[in-house]
Amino acid sequence: MKKQGWALNVKAVALAAAFAASTCGYAAAADMPVKAPPPPKAVPFFFVNDTSVSFTYFPNATDPGVTGANHLNQYNGELDHFDVWQYGTNLLVASFSIYSNGAPDQGQLGAQGEHEFFGLWRSTIGLNEVTNSKMFSNFLFTDVGIEVGGNSDITNDFLSAQDTAAVAGLNFNLNLPGTVLVSILAYKDYAHNEFDACGANFGDGFPGISPCAAGTAAFNGDRYFKVAPAIEASVAEPLTFLPWPVTFHDNVGVYFPKGTGVSAANTFALAAPGAAGQLAQLQNEETKTEVNEDVRLTLDSGKVFWGKPGIWENYVGYKYWYNKFGTDHNAPLFATLAPSTNIESSVYVGGTYHFK
Repeated sequence: MKKQGWALNVKAVALAAAFAASTCGYAAAADMPVKAPPPPKAVPFFFVNDTSVSFTYFPNATDPGVTGANHLNQYNGELDHFDVWQYGTNLLVASFSIYSNGAPDQGQLGAQGEHEFFGLWRSTIGLNEVTNSKMFSNFLFTDVGIEVGGNSDITNDFLSAQDTAAVAGLNFNLNLPGTVLVSILAYKDYAHNEFDACGANFGDGFPGISPCAAGTAAFNGDRYFKVAPAIEASVAEPLTFLPWPVTFHDNVGVYFPKGTGVSAANTFALAAPGAAGQLAQLQNEETKTEVNEDVRLTLDSGKVFWGKPGIWENYVGYKYWYNKFGTDHNAPLFATLAPSTNIESSVYVGGTYHFK
C-alpha cells in the first residue's frame, strides 16, 4: 500500500516531460538538434511480486484431543506468494505438514504420522490508494485498508478434522518504524471432526466416544460456529544495529470464543448418561479465546554468503499456540484424557528460498 506514491511520481514525471516537449520542443528544434528523450519506463502492475518455498522443523508440536500427542515432531513445507499492486496486497500460503508417529494416520497404531494441509488467503485494498488521497493517514497510522480472506485445514488424524474459515474487516498500517500491521476482523468458522460424530458413522467403533443416546438422530460431526471477533497483527523490523542483515518478525492472532458450533440436542446426544456427562460434554465443546504467536529472527543468508540479497533466508523462532483451534485446556477432554495437547510451545528452525 505504500508503493502508490512512487507510481504517481513516475506518472507525474512522464506527464511533465510530455507537456514540456509539446510546448517547447518545436522552438528548440529550430535552433539546435535535440535528441528525443527515451520513453518513460512502464510501471509494473505488481510493485512487489515474491514467491518462496520454505522448510521448517518443529520438535514439540501437538494435536488437540489425541492422547499422547503433545510432543510431536512436525516437518513442514510451505509455498508462499505475496504481491503489492496499485490498490493493495495479496498473500497466499499453501502448507503441508507430516507429524511423527505419536499421532498416526487415522489414529491407527503403528501407522505413519498424520498429514495436514493448510491454506491461507489474505487481501487488502488501501483506502488512501482507492481515494488517491491521504485522508486515512494521521499520527497513529499511515493507511487503512479493507481486508478479506479465509483459511482451510484438513488433517487425516483420528478426528479426521476439517476446518474452513472466512474473515473480513479493517487493516491498519501503524505509523511506527519497520512494518507494523494490525487487523480487526470478523471471523466465521465451519468445522468437522469425527470425535463429534455419533451413531453408525464413527463413534460406535471407538472406546470413549459414545453413540447417540437412544431416541436421538445421528450427528455427523459438522459444526457451524458463531461469527466472532479476531485480531491479527504482523511486525517486521530490520535490526540495523547488528552487523548482519537480521530481521525480527512477530505474527500474532487472537480469536475470541465462537460458541460450540453444535446444537444443544446434538451436544446432549453425544454425552454420557446423566447430568455429569452432559456437563462434561458441554465443557468439551465450548470454545475459548485462542492465541497463536510466531516469533522469529531471519538472517539474509544469500547476502551474507553469496552477495545475493533476498534469495536465501534462514531463521530460528518460537511458536506458542494457546487453546489451539479454540479448544478449552480446562475441559475434561483436554485436561484429563489428552492433557497438554491443545497448548503448543515449540522452538523451530528453517529456511526459505525466494524465486527471483
